Formats: sequence, structure tokens, C-alpha cells
Amino acid sequence: MADPHWTGYVGMVSGIAGAVLSIISYRKSSSIKNLDLRLELRKEINNTHTNLAHLTGLLPHANNSRRAVAAATGNFHSGNMQRWNNELEIDNEQLTSIAEKAPDLEASYDSLNTKELESKLIEVHSLQSEINTLVNKYQSAIDSDDSERNHIREDIRARNIPHD
Repeated sequence: MADPHWTGYVGMVSGIAGAVLSIISYRKSSSIKNLDLRLELRKEINNTHTNLAHLTGLLPHANNSRRAVAAATGNFHSGNMQRWNNELEIDNEQLTSIAEKAPDLEASYDSLNTKELESKLIEVHSLQSEINTLVNKYQSAIDSDDSERNHIREDIRARNIPHD
């Protein structure tokens, strides 16, 4: 009769040991998840700053390109250029706002819990989306200007072809 009594204690000890191990495992996986989120956040913050620097140079480049094409086509003082200048001013203000909202590269996120890390990551993704929209807009404008420059060159060549 002593044998069945002994197996009950083994079962209880095994159950308690299993519970303790599952708690340790849960804490470990939570810690790993926070580490993954912090790493992802750091990568996104770095990408945001890189893309922000690119955008900061892209706006003046696109403006110079647009102004040169407008001057070459005689449209420098046109309504289209006025709209361009207005949009550029608004987008420069947006760029300043994005730069002010961008998280500091040197900030520490060690004290943030999972929800706070997720929230911060969503904020950075939102900024990245705004940056991407502006980059696409101004890269498209530069591409359009390049195409217009090609048309201008072709027109000049066509005018300079000797006619028999």
C-alpha cells in the first residue's frame, strides 16, 4: 500500500516543477520579444533618419530641376510654377515637422514594456510613411523633369538638322 501513496507525491512534485519551468519559459520568451521589438525599433529609427536625410537633399534638388525646366520652356512665372512653389513650401513645413517628431538616435528604450515598444514602433512607421510619400512625390517630379529635358533636347536637335 505504500507504493500508490509514494507515486502521488512524485506526481505533485512533477506538476509543481512543470509550473515553475513554464513560468520561467514565459518570462524568457517575453524578454526575447522585448529584445526583438527594441532591435526592430532601432532599425526603423535608423532607416527613418537615413530617409529623412535623403528627403532633405531631395527637395532642393527637385526644386532646382523644376525651376530649370520651367525656365527652359518659358514657364518660369506660370500658374503651374506658383502651385509648385506653394506645394514645396507646405512640404518643407511637413519635413520640418517630421524631423522634429523623429525619435533621437541615441535614446534608450530598455525601460519600455512590450506595449510601449509596439506603440513607439507604430509612431516610427507612421513617420516613415510620410517620408516615403514625399520621397515618391519629388522623385517622380525629377523623373518628369528629366523626361521634359529629353524632349527639349530632341526639339533643339530637330531644329538644328540641316534642311535640303
